Amino acid sequence: MSLSADNHSKVGFIGLGAMGRGAVGNLLAKGFDVVGCDLRPEALAWLQAQGGTPASSLAEMAGQVSVVVCFVVNSQQTETVLFGDDGLVGKLPAGAVFITCSTMDPAYVRALEGRLAQHSISLVDAPVTGGAVGAERGTLTIMGSGTRKAFELARPVLETFGARVHYLGVAGCGAQMKVLNQLLCGVHLAAAGEALALAKRQGLPLDLTLEILCSGAAGSWMLSDRGPRMIAGQFDNNITSAVDIFVKDMSLVLDATRESRFPALLAHAAYLAFLGTAARGLGAQDDSAVTTAYEVATKPA
Repeated sequence: MSLSADNHSKVGFIGLGAMGRGAVGNLLAKGFDVVGCDLRPEALAWLQAQGGTPASSLAEMAGQVSVVVCFVVNSQQTETVLFGDDGLVGKLPAGAVFITCSTMDPAYVRALEGRLAQHSISLVDAPVTGGAVGAERGTLTIMGSGTRKAFELARPVLETFGARVHYLGVAGCGAQMKVLNQLLCGVHLAAAGEALALAKRQGLPLDLTLEILCSGAAGSWMLSDRGPRMIAGQFDNNITSAVDIFVKDMSLVLDATRESRFPALLAHAAYLAFLGTAARGLGAQDDSAVTTAYEVATKPA
């Protein structure tokens, strides 16, 4: 089986959100035919407008492809995609490759590989980092794992939207690396929110504060990307990642630290900041809303 675009291979794609649309755009631009599935009619209409083929069900998609890329949110959605009433298992052809790009529990991923192997489906665990902008530009970093054979079959697909495609070893290693990635992302994001909330409390000019912090050693990708949204205080427009996503991701981080008996103090603090923000009804808002956790916490008497 070849997954190169030279023979016009069809790729199934599940999850046409902000990240998924960027990845699909690159697959189409680089010669792959994409058969997509999403619960939202508007997402399927978007796919058709881009030149892809919308599928009305997972079963319809499975009959047309031998490789599937899945960009859903978590392991629960992945489980439904694969083993639900309309799931792919039992419908994909023998030898198919399932590429999951979601952030999930490494233990779940390791078990999933064995479960899929029973149905002659190979799993490639390939979480990504780089955000919606990276997906659109095709510059994502991809943390791949699984059997070497399956990974090499998936590589041409992954390289359409990933500029750095790494192979880490057996299934679950990619998920482990993504957990480390999210530890730093969560801490950096929470720290950026704390710093800008303090600047606001002190009456500093926020635009200039952000410019200065980003220009020197205090800068981070999260600060430069989320900082403008924090300053604007508008957390319900152009949401690329919600607070609830980081509650989930930091929960995975804490699970990993418990299993390793590792006292990750900063990760715990960041988790509480996201959890507190969600508890105040902002879970569906942009994750930059975490800055409000500190504004409430430090409200003057």
